[in-house]
Parts: sequence; C-alpha cells; structure tokens
Amino acid sequence: MLRSSHKVLTLRLGVQGYSISQGKETPRQWLRWPAEVVSIDGVQAQLAKLELPHIQGHTLLDVVFDTALTRMQIVRFPNGLRKTAERTAYLKACFRNVFGQDANNWHIVAETAYMNEPVPAVAIEPNLLQAVTAFGERHKLKLRSMRTSFVDLFNSVQRKLSAYTGAIALIENGRVCLGFWRKRSWVSVSAQAIANDDANALADLHAQMLARIDPPMPAGTLYVAGTPSARPLPLREGWAAQWIASGAQ
Repeated sequence: MLRSSHKVLTLRLGVQGYSISQGKETPRQWLRWPAEVVSIDGVQAQLAKLELPHIQGHTLLDVVFDTALTRMQIVRFPNGLRKTAERTAYLKACFRNVFGQDANNWHIVAETAYMNEPVPAVAIEPNLLQAVTAFGERHKLKLRSMRTSFVDLFNSVQRKLSAYTGAIALIENGRVCLGFWRKRSWVSVSAQAIANDDANALADLHAQMLARIDPPMPAGTLYVAGTPSARPLPLREGWAAQWIASGAQ
C-alpha cells in the first residue's frame, strides 16, 4: 500500500519508461516500458494498463512529461489578455505559427506569469491528456499539474544557478531541450534529437540558438543535465559549461 501522508503522487512519463514518487521523496527507480514502446501512442497504451497499489485518502496527481512527449516554446502574454479564453486563444495562435494547424487540437498550458513576462508554454496531444486523465480517475487521483521534465529540472535547481545570464540543457532519452535566459527572464527554448554522448551536437545547437538571439548574449554559463559524464563542450568563446544532476531517472 502506498503511503498517503503527503497527499501528492508524482508520475514521470517518458517514451522509454516511467517512475512514481510521493511527496518530496526521491523518485522511485525508473521502470522501463516494453521495447516496442517508442511513441506517444505506445505510452498511452501502457498507461492504460498501469496499475497502482490501493491509495488511501484524497491524493493529488502531478505529471511530469519527457520532453519527447510534448511541444514547448517561450510565450509572452500581451497586456490586456486577462480572461482564460483569451489566453487560450493566444497560446493556440503562438503554437500554430510554429507547429501548424495540428496545434488547434493540443492542450496548451503556460507557467503563471505577469503581463509581458516570457514564460515556457507546453502543448500536450489530446489522446495523451485523455490517457493521463483516465489513469487519475481509475486510481481516484485528482490531476493537479502537468509540466515537462525540462521545466521541472529548472524549477528544482534555479536557486542554485549563479549565472544571471545563461542557458540550461536537459539530455534524456535521445533528445536535448535547451533554453536561454537573460537577467533571469526566459529568452528562447528549443529541442531536438541527440545522441547522449554527442557533445558537438549540443554545442552546435547552443551556437545556432545564440545566433538567433537579439540583442546578442556574448557570455554566460551553460548548465547541462542528463549526460552520463562531463565531456568537454566546444562552446563559443565567453561561454563555459557546468554539469548538474537531473535527478529525474
């Protein structure tokens, strides 16, 4: 029987497996899906089969998605967008501009923010959202929050990051998500496929994103999580890499 003293259950979902933890305890061992699960549809099917021991009392569910299961970008709500419907329509428009008409069907959530403050926004495909909702209902869990592993990582370590201007990268399950901030405000974020040991690919993505940032960011610290070892990164002059623990798997 799972303990219910903390009243919060965290489910981490990835294309290669999952983990479950309660409260602030260290996440349980990362459990692998069957080898054939390599897509969102496969994760949905496995989630429908996933059963938990009986949980007593009223328990909330937090879901943390592998970056491969979501789409993400930085958004900035214009002044005057205060109603939920207005913000939802604005988010849909932002994602359509990047990902096309498929975004009309996605469930999109953004971090809480003041007007004109840049924040990460995350899109989840409707079938995956339905699978998560059904999982919660089946186990009498109330869905409290959904976020990506990238945002979860940043939220957990941001107080320890000394760089006033910098970047953070999470490498997991063959993908890297890289985000930049300036004066503690988000500037941009991007994700792509990558081999876990491919330092050059991470450095190339870092350089490509830097080239698109205006005004330029000539110096900073790149914090990297998820790599098996601290390999040298051929970053631009003025930038240095620092490895941090992800704690996700």
